[in-house]
Amino acid sequence: MTDSTIDNELGFDVTDQRRTKDWAFLARVRSECPVSRPSPGLVFTARYEDTAQAFRDAKSFSSVGDMRAPGVTVSIDESFLGELDAPLHPRIRRLLLRGFTPAAAARSEQWTRHNVRRRLAVIADARGGDLMAQLAIPLPGSVAAHELGIPDELHDEVMHWCDELLHSTWPTHGKTERGEGIAGAFPELAALIDEQIAMRRTPTRDDPADLLALMVQTVEADGWRISEHHIRTLAVNILAGSLSASYMLGNLLYRYLDESTGFARTISQDHSLIPAAVDESLRCEAPVMFLFRTARKATTLGGCPINEGDHLMLGIGAANRDPEVYTDPEEFRLDRAGEPEHLAFGAGPHLCLGNHLTRMVGRVTLEEMLTTFPPGALELVADYEWQCVDHLMEYGPETLEVLVPEAPRSGGGS
Repeated sequence: MTDSTIDNELGFDVTDQRRTKDWAFLARVRSECPVSRPSPGLVFTARYEDTAQAFRDAKSFSSVGDMRAPGVTVSIDESFLGELDAPLHPRIRRLLLRGFTPAAAARSEQWTRHNVRRRLAVIADARGGDLMAQLAIPLPGSVAAHELGIPDELHDEVMHWCDELLHSTWPTHGKTERGEGIAGAFPELAALIDEQIAMRRTPTRDDPADLLALMVQTVEADGWRISEHHIRTLAVNILAGSLSASYMLGNLLYRYLDESTGFARTISQDHSLIPAAVDESLRCEAPVMFLFRTARKATTLGGCPINEGDHLMLGIGAANRDPEVYTDPEEFRLDRAGEPEHLAFGAGPHLCLGNHLTRMVGRVTLEEMLTTFPPGALELVADYEWQCVDHLMEYGPETLEVLVPEAPRSGGGS
């Protein structure tokens, strides 16, 4: 497999969402050329086995610069956790794992449930609204801010700035026209997080109560600690990383509102199916369609040669629908058992730290939807058309405009 043998019919520009989010096209690539070169210097994996192998083999495939434009490098202190390699990556990850546990997610459930109820009540009182703008987009970011220890009254402001950051040139170039780095490009966001960091420099209890305190106050036996500059970047990383959970929620809510699926009535009759529903959405409608890696050395993947320096586009969405791994892979099923873990959270040393929180948020949201808006109590507006979000890697609805239908009139006569 060389650049000169690219199949034009299977080739695509990585920024062409008409290809990268086209399930039929991805199925064809997976069937005809599961490890392909859609464009020069780029290798795309569409099969589960190859994608999982590349995720797990951090020695062969580097995460450095995975979200940056070609040729763009940023300092360690401006790097997200997902674009770091060993030895720094596992050291920071081990520290953060102390805060990203199933128990920590369980402790946040009551706060999350109250947050969901409050947002759904606004929709109910207004007799409608946009579930994406009013619930799915802000909720996961607010949960992340809560985990960091940022006061509730600052959440909307923080996430507004994070949204601006994600839709700016900072993710690809590490700067904007305002300046370089987070502090130069988004000084208000940087100042707010720096203030929260400063408040945690002096420990107030034996065990740090939130993620910011954990990062600020932890000093290893050899004297190593995370710099405050890097803590700021990692805080933005945790906040901005919530976007994938937003589109998971969007996919679940759309399925809930689409009466043709029967989904809402199925889970209303058996609430024990809700956790399976969250995971099946993550598999079947992966909110992150792909991630990038860079080959550290010449090697092979799926029997195909990989050149040193090649960029790998690991097709999460395509891999999650691999018929060699999943029965009826294109179908949304709640009875899956004995099949491999989906790749929506990645795999190996970079497995998403927030997977427990994400699953909790999805479950709580569906449970509260059933309570506030049981099947039939909320509808998509009459002219609603599903449109995928205009974001390179994310998959989910741009909007979810809904209304509370008028109560049926009684049929009595005079």
